[in-house]
Amino acid sequence: MILTVETHRSGIFTFQTGLKLAQLQPLIDKIDYGHRLFSSLPLLPDVTATLEKETLLSSIHGTDTIEGGTLTEDEISQVIEFTQEITQEEHKRRISNLAQAYRFAENAAIQAPTTQHSAFLVSEIFILTLHRLISGGINDDRYQPGQYRDNPKGQITKVGDEDHGGIYRTPQAHIDIKLLLGKLIEWLNSDEICSLPSLIRAPLAHYYFERIHPFQDGNGRVGRLLEKTILIASCSRYASRGIDRYYLENIDTYFSAFNQARKQEKTRPDTCNQDFIEFVLKGFEISIERLHHRANQMMRHFLVLAWLGDLLRDKHINNRQHVILDYLGGKQETITLHSLKKMPWYQALYRRYSPATESRDWADLVNQGIITKSDEGAIRLNAFRH
Repeated sequence: MILTVETHRSGIFTFQTGLKLAQLQPLIDKIDYGHRLFSSLPLLPDVTATLEKETLLSSIHGTDTIEGGTLTEDEISQVIEFTQEITQEEHKRRISNLAQAYRFAENAAIQAPTTQHSAFLVSEIFILTLHRLISGGINDDRYQPGQYRDNPKGQITKVGDEDHGGIYRTPQAHIDIKLLLGKLIEWLNSDEICSLPSLIRAPLAHYYFERIHPFQDGNGRVGRLLEKTILIASCSRYASRGIDRYYLENIDTYFSAFNQARKQEKTRPDTCNQDFIEFVLKGFEISIERLHHRANQMMRHFLVLAWLGDLLRDKHINNRQHVILDYLGGKQETITLHSLKKMPWYQALYRRYSPATESRDWADLVNQGIITKSDEGAIRLNAFRH
């Protein structure tokens, strides 16, 4: 479906799928298969809760960093968990706002009525609420919660840069912004667009929302949340877990893909959005693969913990050895004994014991075959071997 809009002051604006679905179908099928496979995993409640927390932190870190945030995931976790009251510190307020917006979007996706195609129906009030949650309480003139831009004469909003495909002049007047956002919603909620796979409809919503760029600030965060909401409401919810991290890791391609799609509207209108959508689909695929890997890693660690508990109960290992093996069981990368001994928790573990006791602990683990040490000093846990 192509929807052409004649604006009052910004010329012609066109909403279109701009892609060959058949060419993208193999990738869509692969994502759907990965999604079904992950959904069928018999995950323990603790694993599910940990995954939810980790993906929320990853998403907030990704989307905030794209917009200039500097906090690490650990710092973001501290803000979310320990900021019980409204904070006046801008960097913390941005994070707490994002956490509220993510929870609101997820609840809206789960509770909202959908079409016969199980498609989330986008509304203006939903978009404005996202923006209010994201930008509320921040002492910055750029933030006008829930209000569209209305550039005065001489103030021109431009996005992009020459390094990422060029600079784009967005619609400037309030009357055009409101018109275009209304038309975007009409287009997204049409039967033809709702019948598309949500893996296609969601990034199209993201792309055209950013093209309109309706707010003074916060457009990227709102656009990515809009994309995420459409996916959560459909049977592709896990594809959205970690997509912000993918965008951050591929930030140059992310920005360039927007401009490439925009510039191809005139040269190849039938496939102008193909490359952008394919880029996003690859992100969905990677996000689900990472979820699989992390879930398997945590499930293995739970099994290792049970095994270590048996070893401790049967007195094959002591409490000190249990602590060491627990640490090794939660790691995927190789570590050397030399590096391990430098860690504060390890030094505290043996502070009251002699070097001879420490050596006996390690020799005992090696002799039982519970760990293996390479000639280079790398240590490996041989889980379930005893």
